[in-house]
Amino acid sequence: MENDKTRKKLILAAKTLFVKQGFDDTTMSDIAKESGLCRRTLYSYYESKIDVYHAVISNEMAKVIDRLEYIARLSMPAPQKIMELIYGHYKVLKEVVDNNGTLKSSFFRNIWYLEHFRKDFDQKEKSILQLVILEGKSEGVFNVANVKRASEVINYCMRGFEVPYISGRLWRGNTKEEIKQDTSRMVFGILGYVDK
Repeated sequence: MENDKTRKKLILAAKTLFVKQGFDDTTMSDIAKESGLCRRTLYSYYESKIDVYHAVISNEMAKVIDRLEYIARLSMPAPQKIMELIYGHYKVLKEVVDNNGTLKSSFFRNIWYLEHFRKDFDQKEKSILQLVILEGKSEGVFNVANVKRASEVINYCMRGFEVPYISGRLWRGNTKEEIKQDTSRMVFGILGYVDK
């Protein structure tokens, strides 16, 4: 219990500094000082600033997963739930990026660097998608031969639109309704959606 409190305190201190000063201008000493703990305590939890950054990003990504798991448990038809998952993913991810100041520019600058940090996140998201796709199959509205592959394709599509969505470029020249219709057609095509 005490270990969890200390870890949360360190993550909060690091996040505060990364937002205020940026990753590059924050040191391990700064994080220890901000947390009110000694450097030795910090190093007993994290070997490097990269490890601390990973913990901060993982903590933020957990918020996205929590939201997606909540959506997956909602009582609604599978086609609607799939669309809620997709837009829930973007909405919460955008909030996480927007609410983290200089982490926002760091997110865009280091998106390929962050790639290895998101492996667990992507796996959890694909598992959530698979559950909803299976729901749709059992409802008789999704005609999917390979649920795992369908979840991977949807996940890759979602990832491809993250930066344009978060930066607002996706909406240029399109209304939100047009984007939603195109997204529905693409996703429902992957899922072999049969409107009943």
